[in-house]
Amino acid sequence: MGILPHYKLYQDNDPKHNAHICRLWALYHRPQVIKTTAQSPDLKSIENIWDHLNNIIRKFKISGKNELREQLMSEWDEIEGNVCANLLKSLHKRLNEIIKCKGGPAHC
Repeated sequence: MGILPHYKLYQDNDPKHNAHICRLWALYHRPQVIKTTAQSPDLKSIENIWDHLNNIIRKFKISGKNELREQLMSEWDEIEGNVCANLLKSLHKRLNEIIKCKGGPAHC
């Protein structure tokens, strides 16, 4: 996969990531795993990036897997740094919302 040895795997414990084959791969390739809860999308900026990509991709009429893959890769390359920076800046506000909601989803 081309993952550098000093990288850590960020595991959100989503059920599909807990499949035996996934856990086995992580055991042999990424012994340093950071685990979080599966139900905390408010704290995962990557979920917001996927949502951003989803909104962009839905504007295209895509007819197959290869076309979807190419369009996703193209749009991924076009994400501006300020999108990611703004997501990171908003983390403090999202953390406060989760504290206010006593650990539940923000906007309780």
